[in-house]
Amino acid sequence: MKILRKLSLAIAVAVSGLNTLQAQTTSIGPLLGVNVSTFTGEPNTKPLAGIAVGGFINHSIDEHFGVNAKLIYSQMGSSYTYNDDINRLHYVQFPVTGVYYFGKNGQNFRPKVYAGLYAGSLLSANHKSGDVVVETNGNPYYKKADFGGILGLGFNYLLSPRTWLNVDAGYNGGFLDVTTSEATDFKNKGFALNVGISFPIK
Repeated sequence: MKILRKLSLAIAVAVSGLNTLQAQTTSIGPLLGVNVSTFTGEPNTKPLAGIAVGGFINHSIDEHFGVNAKLIYSQMGSSYTYNDDINRLHYVQFPVTGVYYFGKNGQNFRPKVYAGLYAGSLLSANHKSGDVVVETNGNPYYKKADFGGILGLGFNYLLSPRTWLNVDAGYNGGFLDVTTSEATDFKNKGFALNVGISFPIK
């Protein structure tokens, strides 16, 4: 009897693990979005709109929890209250977030909330004229690296079997001063709206 009980328990554990694996899905897709960004630490700035384009991968761990990673070309920066110039910062960003999905499997509409971190690498920083933003000594004014947090919400809508429209709206806040000057402490901040379509690979 003890052997049968142990065998039954082992089978139950195996079946449970198999069901969990079957519930896990992975999908990838392109995205397109818009950013509205500026800097903290600078009172004379105004929001600046820019585009975001890239791709993403979703991995659903179970019915409610998942992980999302993106690779995005993102236009950040700021405009100013005292002139018509801008500082346009061109980044490659890599955000990774944990996602909680509301509702249940089988529903066509799944609201979600997400939170996580991002890392960014600056490609270039330009004035409105296209000139590179530099210090008075000719050195770069902006640092190459950025790092921050993300918080947002959105929804997934089923377009066809296992193909989803993904809509995300979130706030990005930088943790680091992105300038090389010791006299300033500017951190990136902004709101992003991204729309993508995910296709299953698992």
